Amino acid sequence: MATFFRGSLLVGLVVALSVNSSFAAEQKPQDLYKANCQGCHGASGRPSPVGKGLGAKSFQDPAVMKTSLSEMARVIAKGRNKMPPYEATLTPKEIKDLTKYIKEMK
Repeated sequence: MATFFRGSLLVGLVVALSVNSSFAAEQKPQDLYKANCQGCHGASGRPSPVGKGLGAKSFQDPAVMKTSLSEMARVIAKGRNKMPPYEATLTPKEIKDLTKYIKEMK
């Protein structure tokens, strides 16, 4: 009986941790932006003082707005100039969602 109880407890714990980690992995794009981009690109897509010093562009800049979703996703994944790559930090879906969120900023 004790073995059955321990086994059931272990299965329950594994299921609970799996559910919890899948929720953590599915962050909203605005939360991803706040955690990974806002420090340099500012809350509204206009560079913060730190971002200006690093050469970050405003997302409202016409040249940036003309950038395709696939090119913007590539820049987020691989980095550019002083911007670090995020392909090891974000999933492809998170990068895609983040790209759409950035394109919708006004």
